[in-house]
Amino acid sequence: MIPFPFVVADRDFYAPLETTRDRGEIYRPERVPDGWTETESGIWTMWHRGRQLRGVEDGWKVHVSARPGRQQHVLDTVAAVCFAQDIAFKHLAGRLFYWWTHQKQAARQQSGKFIAAYPTSVPAARALMEQLRTELADEEGPFILTDRRYRDSRTVHYRYGAFLPRERVNADGTHTLLVRGGDGELREDRRGVSFHLPPGITDPFAERRPAGAKPAGKAGPARKAGSARKTGSARKAGSVSFHGYVFEEALQFTNSGGAYRGLEQATGRQVFIKEARAHTGIAHGDTTAPDQLRAEWETLTALHETAPGLAPQPLAYFREWEHDFLVTEFIEGETLQRWMVSHHAMLGVGREPHEYGDYYARCEKVLARIESALEQLHAAGYLFVDVSPGNVMVDDDDGVRLVDFEAAQRADADEILVMGTPGYAVPADLVGDDRLIHDEYGLAGLALLLVGPYHQVAQRNPDTLAHLRADLLERAPVPEPLWRKAVRFHQPRAAVAGVTPLPSPEEVAADPLRHLAELRDRTADALIAMADPTHPDRVFPTIADGYHSNTQCLAYGSAGVLHALTRAGRALPQGALERLRDDVFGGVERLAPGLFAGAAGIAWVLADHGMLDEARDLLAVADQHPIITSGSSATLFGGTSGVALAHLAMYGRTRDASHVERAMELAAALPSDADLTERLGLDDATGVMHGRTGIALMLQQLAAVTGSADGLGRGVRLLHAELDRATDPEAPGLAFPVSATDQRSLPYLYCGSASVAHTAVRYARVVDDERLARALPLLLVPMRTTYTVMPGLYQGLSGLGFGLAEYAEATGDEAARADAIRGARGLFKFAVPHETGVRFLGDQLMRFSADLWSGSAGVLLFLTQLLDPAPDPLFTVDALAGAYARPVVTR
Repeated sequence: MIPFPFVVADRDFYAPLETTRDRGEIYRPERVPDGWTETESGIWTMWHRGRQLRGVEDGWKVHVSARPGRQQHVLDTVAAVCFAQDIAFKHLAGRLFYWWTHQKQAARQQSGKFIAAYPTSVPAARALMEQLRTELADEEGPFILTDRRYRDSRTVHYRYGAFLPRERVNADGTHTLLVRGGDGELREDRRGVSFHLPPGITDPFAERRPAGAKPAGKAGPARKAGSARKTGSARKAGSVSFHGYVFEEALQFTNSGGAYRGLEQATGRQVFIKEARAHTGIAHGDTTAPDQLRAEWETLTALHETAPGLAPQPLAYFREWEHDFLVTEFIEGETLQRWMVSHHAMLGVGREPHEYGDYYARCEKVLARIESALEQLHAAGYLFVDVSPGNVMVDDDDGVRLVDFEAAQRADADEILVMGTPGYAVPADLVGDDRLIHDEYGLAGLALLLVGPYHQVAQRNPDTLAHLRADLLERAPVPEPLWRKAVRFHQPRAAVAGVTPLPSPEEVAADPLRHLAELRDRTADALIAMADPTHPDRVFPTIADGYHSNTQCLAYGSAGVLHALTRAGRALPQGALERLRDDVFGGVERLAPGLFAGAAGIAWVLADHGMLDEARDLLAVADQHPIITSGSSATLFGGTSGVALAHLAMYGRTRDASHVERAMELAAALPSDADLTERLGLDDATGVMHGRTGIALMLQQLAAVTGSADGLGRGVRLLHAELDRATDPEAPGLAFPVSATDQRSLPYLYCGSASVAHTAVRYARVVDDERLARALPLLLVPMRTTYTVMPGLYQGLSGLGFGLAEYAEATGDEAARADAIRGARGLFKFAVPHETGVRFLGDQLMRFSADLWSGSAGVLLFLTQLLDPAPDPLFTVDALAGAYARPVVTR
């Protein structure tokens, strides 16, 4: 998921939304009685007096929503009632936060929650809601999906939940909020998109309704289909029908509403239905989703009269309950994004040379048809504005149709309101008097997508596109006309004072190792410069996952960055190691136990840097964590296998035999193969991080250290089970889905070809298994690509190169080493020079990051290992093979 809220506060780095300096209008009650305290908490402002919530941990939360333009009035009204009734409450602190929790891409479980009050008893909650229902009788607000509305109020809602923060850390480092049910048990405080009560709790406010009456807030398919968890494919919406249409499948949900495949009952033809929830989907000013949907209906109606066939034919517009619905013809095909992924020659394995030319010819034909459609639209007096790959459908014959005219508007409007997609929306400094630039920039963005989806990098450093073209020249040279379209708005930039430019592709090709060494050094320079040991939230810039879990761990935090810098032979930023230690022990209770997400991995890094006592203590904490003692996670990333591997590493530092014994205990406690699925990552995940491959790696490492082959047989079985899940076993190269529900076919290090190869190459050295021997060359094939969306170690190009370099080091295969060097050269198309060195964009390429998982630290670790190989760069203990022998010296 694109981390939109984390790209608001800082232009360069991901940061929590609440850290932004410009919050817009600040909300505050007009009158605050004496004795009330104001406290900031994230995006909220809390008001409380004394110990109002003392002894009350859970109860009935009262939420009040407000429509755009009425926030201050609603706040003043609710605050006055809460002050009078002595009830603590909180509200969104400013206009920016209101916008981000009510716009189209906002989290649906948060939508509409403008004010939350905390009455400490059922009578207090009833009295509060009754008065608010009266005081706000003329007000309307968004329906809050997690709640029920109180009686006939359009703004007052309620749900049962936790009043005080109480949470459980998960194996992946994230946290689950807890609530105590009527049975006294703590369980997840569910905040989905439907009202939910913990066991043993009944609703004291529910009104008795006549038989057959519709409960408030239950209208529309969004309430039936909307609770289904999104998995990336269409979901059955159930037997929902009204106004002559059956809602057959839910295609997508946003905070604004749903999009559905439907059936027109009178004719039996398929239709597309778009839903707009009242007072949500806020765009420019106070424009809401229904406003935008009505404007789209009017645009489609006008276009159908003047240019029939250009836009989807509008069929109906109606309101059901508080939701608006637009019905159009159903456009067959796939989005341009999916079309590119399905057909791009660089994304296939074993493609013939003529296929590259065929692909580009199809690209030019598709682009010409999109350009023709836009010209027709302009001739009709409209701009599309949001020209992006999700808004172009391509059919089996490469015919195209523009869809989703939500942003389309009259070209002669007083002001063009921009609702664009990152990478396709024209930068403000390019907008001049020519309004067509909105569509022309988007069209160029589509051309760049079809060549290589590097929009975010190109906007920061257009010189990287020369490296993209050089990369493509080796296998799939781009026709000059297509290339000109793709780079039209990304011309080489002028020299910037104090910033050393990247070498040209020709220079890199002539002396790759020298330039890769310079890239490594400049990447390390920039990493060190990013460090801020005084920063309140983190030392090194991280990604959204780092803020959702913790900013100390291997995957996303300081531990991973310090590991990469040390491996590169660089001195650590002053105070960074001490800050890591202090942060960890200052909040150890919030840490997950695992290797990549929590305490075990941090302990490994502390031990590597000489802090053995601290490392022992931290690993002991991980050992006693409920996730480990219960065996609820078996994974390398966050569960038992990772903790066992950390014990082996600690043995390497201390020669304390108890660590090996503990690793053997943890391995022995793993569930059987048949019972393993529930102990893996989400939805039976694959790969070394969250799947069976990671458990197999731990078993091989344990066998190598102890000299016992006891676990190798099981490890081979686990690898066979992983190979069984290859997306196409007969393909020239093997790739794997993310999980049982996420069927994306990937080659990466966290999940995919490189992931399995990372473990299989170690087994191939110690077991004679014909299937693994056959699989290894097939695993390497997808890893040879230099065409990935991101540069990082675990989900990008660096991980593929790392896997090839590791294989070459293990086998002496010079061809694999050459491929690893070629992959490293491909990193120049992601590199952004800076006055401090070279930076790389992290997850989703929206901001820079230092993290090991997706950012500069992972790139640095790969380049270091490629240029100066050393044992165990990626948290293995190969160098300890055969080291365990009794007697040993213990503590």
